[in-house]
Amino acid sequence: MSIDPKIIKFIRKNHVLSLSVITSDNLPWACNVFYVLDEERLNLYFLTELKTEHAKAMLIQPQVAGTIAVTPKTVAQIQGIQFQAQAKLLQGEQAKDAYDQYYRAFPFARVMKAPIWSLQLQQIKMTNNLLGFAHKTHWQRK
Repeated sequence: MSIDPKIIKFIRKNHVLSLSVITSDNLPWACNVFYVLDEERLNLYFLTELKTEHAKAMLIQPQVAGTIAVTPKTVAQIQGIQFQAQAKLLQGEQAKDAYDQYYRAFPFARVMKAPIWSLQLQQIKMTNNLLGFAHKTHWQRK
C-alpha cells in the first residue's frame, strides 16, 4: 500500500474533514468532523452519534466521499485532498485501538460518549499548487 509521503504529511497536518454521504432518501448530505489518521491501516477515525444524519446514512450506504483542505488566500497556495472511503462503525478491539488514537489527538473528546467510526481510505487525489499549478498526486488501495 505505497502512498506518497506528501499525502500522509498533509493528512497528519490537518484535523477536520468534510464528509459526504447519501441518505436513505437517496439525497446527498455533508458534515465536518475531527479525525485522526491511522497510518498503518490508512484509516481515518472520528466520533459521531448514531442519531446524526451522516451516521444513519453510513449504516445503510458505507461508501462515502470527502475532502480535507486548507483555506488559502491565493490560488497558488491551494492544497487539499479528495477521497473515497468505506465507512464502518467500530466495535470491540478495533474500537478500543481507534479510541486510544483519537483521544491521544483530542483529549477533550473523552467527555463525549459517541461511537467511533473508521473511514478506510480507498482512493485519494491530492491537489498541491505549492508544487506547481494544478499539481495532482493519486493513490488507490490495491
